[in-house]
Amino acid sequence: MSFAMAVTLLVLVGLILALMQETIPAEIVMFVALLILVCCKVITFEDAAKGFSNPAMLTIGALFVVGTGLQTTGAIDFLSRVLLGRPKEGTPLLRLIGPVAGLSAFMNNTVLVAFFLPIFVHVAKKLRISPSKLLIPLSYAAVLGGTCTLIGTSTNFVIDGALRNAGLSGMGMWELSWVGIPVTFVGLLFMVTVGQKLLPDRTDLLEYAEAHPREYTVELIVRPACALVGKNIRQSGLRDLPGLYVYALERLGKRASPVSPDEVLRVDDILCFSGMVSTIIDAQKIRGLDPIEHHTIDSVMDSYEGVPATVAAPRSGRTLCEVVIAPASPLVSMTVKEADFRSRYQASIIAVHRSGEKLEQKIGQIVLQPGDTLLIDASDDFARRWRNSRDFILVSGLEDSAPVEHRRAWLSLAIFLSVVMGMSFYNDQATLIAMMGAAATILTGCVSAREAHRSIDLSVMLLIASALGVSKALDSSGAAELIASQLLAFAAPFGKVGVLAAIVFLTGLLTELLSNNACAALMGVLALATAKQLNMDPRPLLLAVAVTSSYGFATPIGYQTNLMVLGPGGYKFADYLKVGIPLDIICWTMTIIIIPLVWTL
Repeated sequence: MSFAMAVTLLVLVGLILALMQETIPAEIVMFVALLILVCCKVITFEDAAKGFSNPAMLTIGALFVVGTGLQTTGAIDFLSRVLLGRPKEGTPLLRLIGPVAGLSAFMNNTVLVAFFLPIFVHVAKKLRISPSKLLIPLSYAAVLGGTCTLIGTSTNFVIDGALRNAGLSGMGMWELSWVGIPVTFVGLLFMVTVGQKLLPDRTDLLEYAEAHPREYTVELIVRPACALVGKNIRQSGLRDLPGLYVYALERLGKRASPVSPDEVLRVDDILCFSGMVSTIIDAQKIRGLDPIEHHTIDSVMDSYEGVPATVAAPRSGRTLCEVVIAPASPLVSMTVKEADFRSRYQASIIAVHRSGEKLEQKIGQIVLQPGDTLLIDASDDFARRWRNSRDFILVSGLEDSAPVEHRRAWLSLAIFLSVVMGMSFYNDQATLIAMMGAAATILTGCVSAREAHRSIDLSVMLLIASALGVSKALDSSGAAELIASQLLAFAAPFGKVGVLAAIVFLTGLLTELLSNNACAALMGVLALATAKQLNMDPRPLLLAVAVTSSYGFATPIGYQTNLMVLGPGGYKFADYLKVGIPLDIICWTMTIIIIPLVWTL
């Protein structure tokens, strides 16, 4: 055993143990492992750096920007409704992941997960469940769907090339479907039954807020452009917003409480809500539901018997902030209307929270007290400007609270569809197409340059780039080949089916450690050599490698999409083992059973 091989195997063991400990972020563990391999000269610095310059990094980063464009314009809601329907409590998991698996058969699964990741987080938020219940199924569904056709994943093209280099006919578009479709069906069935119970219910800040609710009072006015006009409260879906309660409706100066679910919404109706801040953020993003400008509410008179007009205040800031009023603040003992918050602080009050008290009077008439928490619409630099002010005890910005640019939704959708179509038909130009999509998203104003920068998850990028370098070390040091040759020598006495089983098992094991393409390339060579040595048809062995090199469910480094959902889902290394090992075994077993039935060994 060479020095490089020994170091690589030791680093691999240490890497797995460190990931299982979960005391250090996964991206740091992977990066340190890569540095050790470089310092020990197992791989050169240039080889290690190739992971960071890999086109996949640029592709994923660009797709983060395109996905953010869907969020900031509200197009994500439309896309979610078209592809996933209107998810609500009790919606079957299969209804969510089925379309993902279907699309993955025809487009790159890494691209697909990058697009669906914000949609599934958004759906989890709507359903008031932890994203950890949805994101591993998203990744696994995309991986399974990619095994159904030639173009489902780039790994299939590696084996297609191996077939052609061996003088055999290339892989047909639907040749893998004999294995891929039944395995995908059973895999999805596992995920929506047993797998769903094995998924972690990871506590996050949203769930903490539900257990320790901070109930705000907010008023939103129905404008002419609102899609809810003419619908009753039940049809509007306002009662389905978790953690938010419509306690009153004001029309022409008259307030009705409680609100009947059959009450039909009209233009200029004022809806009075109480609920959690996260859902209030969702509600004010609905097109045509605007907060009220309290400091001007009495300055205009309408035609309804002298009733003071209500003036809408469309979001003018770029973020929502929470501020807690200090005892010495000049706002104390003023009503919200008298405080004239916009003139004082260049921001407007959207909602008010008072601990231990339910506020159901009009927001403009609430008399502010020390300790009251205000939800305000402000510019990006509000928190910086007022953080040390004596007027407030605490100032903090809220994530994902930027106003929705509904008028640009069609632009964002057009860019998204163009990128999807372009990457489907011109897979070799995927990086260029994704970068053009990101540039178009910024240039058309769907996202600002600052939002685009924030949208790129650098921890995911570091994790994937480092993993590519570690995979290179396993390949170049000969460690992977050593493991492979030993197992194949053990399986040869068990006949052709035994050899197929060994190929499947070894491919499945290595794909959890190597990049999928590296695993397919290595195992493709070994499968060809084994078939020649044992006088077997190499085609079924190579097709087994093609599908199995995608079955990397048991570790976060088993497939790029697993790494992409690691952070957003709040997953730990053990979560992948718990759900992925049974799924791996199911897929391996079905592959070993199906291949001899379709192809002669």
